[in-house]
Amino acid sequence: MPAKPTTAQAPRPPVIVITGHIDHGKSTLLDYIRKTNVVEGEAGGITQHLSAYEVTHKRKDSQGKITEQKITFLDTPGHEAFSGMRERGVSAADIAVLIVSAEDGVKAQTVEALKTVKTAGLPFVVAINKIDKPAANAEKVKQELSEQEVYLEGYGGNVPWVAISAKTGQGVPELLDMILLV
Repeated sequence: MPAKPTTAQAPRPPVIVITGHIDHGKSTLLDYIRKTNVVEGEAGGITQHLSAYEVTHKRKDSQGKITEQKITFLDTPGHEAFSGMRERGVSAADIAVLIVSAEDGVKAQTVEALKTVKTAGLPFVVAINKIDKPAANAEKVKQELSEQEVYLEGYGGNVPWVAISAKTGQGVPELLDMILLV
């Protein structure tokens, strides 16, 4: 009897969960990437549900040729009341992006989101957001992350990180490239 044919699964875009403390710019980052303004329609500007979005990222390959790759993003709420939703988002993802505000630093839900990502064994990238703000202090954020045993590349560790402004788009292409590298 001939062997039953197998069907190869079609490749799918990586699933990236965006997580972190409330008001650190998770939805604003996705709005910038998607060229939308979902944040404006959220009650109090606060995400209260899980959302999924697929985008196409254009980048140059090693030969300088422009390539396109799809990425699926999951947006998670940052408010403490929604920890279960963050956990579900992390469980469905391939990679996490931990957003930390360069103004506010590591906060309670940053630590909780980090714990969820680490417990799941999910690879992650740190995005230090709001670098365009006058009170931004990325060095303080890096120190606070090290206190949470997150050791960034270039600072004695191997966790990739990118400084960004979700509002202006500064560093966002580099973040997308880093996500695809991870």
